Amino acid sequence: MDHSFSNRLLLVPLFQGFSRLDFLDIVEKTPFDFRTLKPKEIVVRQGEESHRLCILLGGELECESESPEHTYRIKESMHAPWVMQLDCLFGLHNTYRYTVRSLVESQLVMLDKQSVRRLLMQYPAFQINFYNMLSTAAQHATTMLWLKRAENERERFVMFLHRRCLRPIGPKKLYIRMEELAQELGTTRLRVSRMLLSMSEDGLLDYSRGVITIPALEKL
Repeated sequence: MDHSFSNRLLLVPLFQGFSRLDFLDIVEKTPFDFRTLKPKEIVVRQGEESHRLCILLGGELECESESPEHTYRIKESMHAPWVMQLDCLFGLHNTYRYTVRSLVESQLVMLDKQSVRRLLMQYPAFQINFYNMLSTAAQHATTMLWLKRAENERERFVMFLHRRCLRPIGPKKLYIRMEELAQELGTTRLRVSRMLLSMSEDGLLDYSRGVITIPALEKL
């Protein structure tokens, strides 16, 4: 294993808390699949079966999720280190929820399910980190469900984005027709148009035909 890759792997939350000796033991016994991706190369596609754990060690990936009705989609970027769609690896619906592609040359490491199961059984630190990440994701999802209903279009729009994005910060790009957004927010097309114009004048977003670009979600 390349030392630069192994050093980056130690920065990933799943492997934090390991001693160097334990980590070397893992490296010797685990078939890590290291890959370097070219820009625009697809990692996984939305709807495909999740049969491996993918970890971004270097570079930047773009995540794209499409609504079940195929009426809108959202794009956002993720920087290293990042464990990709951990909650999709096991469970009743173990399919990817996002299409992921590289934005720049990126370094990934992949682990098959059998290797992940073995790590969970043999290394308590890995097991604790894995469960902590799953629990955090579940708690976040539950919290979002119980948020107070937004009172106006702008607040509902911000909540709409937060419920569908992986990270509550950073740039996002929403591809949606004005009519569909109005339906999602429970209002009229005219009110949505006025809301977007107001937010654009405040420097919070840009919008053109069917595309809304948000430079920083945390500023909305």
